[in-house]
Amino acid sequence: MRRLIVEISSRAFSKLFPEKPLQKITSAEVLHFLRFGQKDVAMILRVEFNQPNITIEDIFRDDLIEAQLLDREKEGGRERYTYFIKVKPAQPIRGGPDLTVGGGYFSLPYEVRNRKIKITFLGSAKQVRALLKTVEGAGVRYRVVSLTDAKFSPHSPISRLTEKQRRAVMMAYTLGYYDVPKKITIAQLAERLGLAISTLDVHLRKAERRLMYHIMNES
Repeated sequence: MRRLIVEISSRAFSKLFPEKPLQKITSAEVLHFLRFGQKDVAMILRVEFNQPNITIEDIFRDDLIEAQLLDREKEGGRERYTYFIKVKPAQPIRGGPDLTVGGGYFSLPYEVRNRKIKITFLGSAKQVRALLKTVEGAGVRYRVVSLTDAKFSPHSPISRLTEKQRRAVMMAYTLGYYDVPKKITIAQLAERLGLAISTLDVHLRKAERRLMYHIMNES
């Protein structure tokens, strides 16, 4: 099981969902995913609008969701609203891709802040690869914040790597850098990770050496 966190600018995100006016949101945060299925999505969402008299229906088409206001709080002239949101079974949003990845699911953090969207996805390496391929197919640029094994034990060889090394080697494995033939070049991988090629090369070499040392001395 992999845990992927990516960051996408609101402008890039609008390519995925062109009918969602994210420019009306100062911040939004999913507090709880109650359900996340192919046709049944329910969540608790806290949102702050950057304009007066905006409602949640101005953000999502009212024929796609049911919304119930749970709480309204004021702090220093700012207002935050907490909603129960249920996505109605419907056709995909016009112009948007199908982000359903069978067996995988979205998790927390899932938020909009500073005109950037942070998304967390849990799934197998194949499901993570499929999700990223869908996003890339829509022409959306993203930055990988983190890619970790969601359930490796403290005794796993991967636990012996630093966070930077683990992130690099797991992203390389997930995107097919170690496949034969390679599915991604080191230059493409470096771009996805937001690193210089030379920096990524160092992370991978050190990670590979530590893993080989562990394998050779434990066998």
